[in-house]
Amino acid sequence: MLWRNRSFLLLWAGQSVSLVGSQVTVVAVPLVAALTLDAGAWGIAVVTACGRLPYLVFGLPAGVWVDRLPRRAVAGVCAVGQAVALAVVPVAAGLGVLSVGLLAAVAAVAGTFAVFADIAGLALVPMVVPAGQLTRAQGAVEVGQATAQVAGPALGGWLVGAITAAGAVAADAVSFLVAAVTLLWVRVVERPQVGAGMWAGVRAVFGHQGLRRVTLCTATHVFWFNAFTVVVLLHLVSALGLSAAQAGLTLSAGAVGGLVGALVAARLGERWGRRRTMVVAILVTGAGQALVAVDQFVIGAVAVMWCALQVYNVHQVPVRYEATPAALHGRVNATIRTAVWGSAPAGALVGGLLGDAVGPRATLVLSGVGAATACLWLIRARVG
Repeated sequence: MLWRNRSFLLLWAGQSVSLVGSQVTVVAVPLVAALTLDAGAWGIAVVTACGRLPYLVFGLPAGVWVDRLPRRAVAGVCAVGQAVALAVVPVAAGLGVLSVGLLAAVAAVAGTFAVFADIAGLALVPMVVPAGQLTRAQGAVEVGQATAQVAGPALGGWLVGAITAAGAVAADAVSFLVAAVTLLWVRVVERPQVGAGMWAGVRAVFGHQGLRRVTLCTATHVFWFNAFTVVVLLHLVSALGLSAAQAGLTLSAGAVGGLVGALVAARLGERWGRRRTMVVAILVTGAGQALVAVDQFVIGAVAVMWCALQVYNVHQVPVRYEATPAALHGRVNATIRTAVWGSAPAGALVGGLLGDAVGPRATLVLSGVGAATACLWLIRARVG
């Protein structure tokens, strides 16, 4: 039974806590830039892009190191590194030296640690969960993520009002320390690999028809989702006149849909088949993003978006484990992270440009249309 697997439970719990903290930062960092530093859409876009750029720069080499080093140790050290990097924000704010440039630098450093931590964390899951339980395990991981998306923004909005946006970032730092501690008790037999280099992961991903198409679909969606992320808080605060706490609560209420999606995803896949489920999920995700621009539908649209996105994620992650050998999982995850999150900085910058040029509302609509087109990659994809 999955829920009797102590190592998986510890891994899941640590990741879930850090995800709550990260969702706090999703709210807090843009508000630090907008409210504390008076930055507009472009300033927020630059900070967001700097946080994602390390995936493009370090993603492939990180996969090699994750396969060659004990994965649990890599994940733990990087969690501590993220905590230290994020702690710079409240310290700098207290000293009166915080700036958009420093915020971008912190995002880049924390993002670099996140590259290694994410790849190692993903590679740990199939090491503690039997192959037959991987889809269910990914569903549990997505439930944790969905729960974080419900709790994190509301908590973030409240913390911004209670202890300032910079103080809210400090809460994320603490969450990464908690994640590092839980990893100490995860039992896993480490078998570091010293064989082929980073290009073995590239060949494994892009040489497999189904995995290649899923990766390109996810990358296309992430590009447009990052454009959406740059402007959504500005839209809620400026167009709707919400406070930080109200904006966070709005996103949290909508994110309840993500919890529903994570819970029903496996059953939908069993009924409709994996490829059809993923295609419909991406289309619905795009529709949800676009509908956030309609003031009366904001909470419902966010709920629809997160529900569909979690359904997609539950099914797209196991594809990589089924299509590639365990010895390459670090490099496979690194290749996918590089391709997928490598598109995020460009998406964020496009969102910033569009936000300043045509306004946040129109950018939300365009991001939704763009995200929906990602499903075209899945036509005739062989994904089981």
